[in-house]
Amino acid sequence: MPSEPGKSDVDSANGRDHNGRTRFMRMLRLRLVVPLLRARHDPEYTARGVFIGVAFGLTPTVGIQIPMVMVAWAAVRAIAPKWNFNMIVAIAWVWLSNVFTLGPLYYGFLVTGRLMMGHHDAVPGYQTFSKELSNALSVDAGGLEGFWDQTVNLFELYGVPMLIGCVPWALIWGWIGYKWTLVYLHRRRRRAAEKRALRGTAPEAAETGE
Repeated sequence: MPSEPGKSDVDSANGRDHNGRTRFMRMLRLRLVVPLLRARHDPEYTARGVFIGVAFGLTPTVGIQIPMVMVAWAAVRAIAPKWNFNMIVAIAWVWLSNVFTLGPLYYGFLVTGRLMMGHHDAVPGYQTFSKELSNALSVDAGGLEGFWDQTVNLFELYGVPMLIGCVPWALIWGWIGYKWTLVYLHRRRRRAAEKRALRGTAPEAAETGE
């Protein structure tokens, strides 16, 4: 029986979308969760790293986030060592800002900032913002000087609202990441301890005939 016209194209597109989502979720786990599993420090130390990483990741500073994390790590170690955090985990979690999420995140910062500033009628459409953001981040647009000019223009138009609007996102989601990490790591380590205890009691139970 012949297939319906266009059905194979739709199935192919759906397959590509599914494969793309699968690869993206695998990459998220590799970049965000695996560093947590490999951490050998106290959960609080790792959780503070997640807080810093998420907080810096949810700021319009793509390109300098890793240096910012490193500076914060050095400052905390020098000024308040008891609040030291896992720098490797923090660097991993700034990856929340990436090529897939950059546009929506920046637009969310802009809308939030404009609302916080009381400029409810000055919010551009997403398509307009996305086009200007793409132009500003395109290194081929008029060479390096043109790229710099476009970046400056973008921040003259949107910079202050974006910087203001990112603050609640960074603090709220940083705190959520901190709490989630504590719960996740404590639960994982408790289960690992229970498994070790069961393996330790199994031979004893066999010897007593229980």
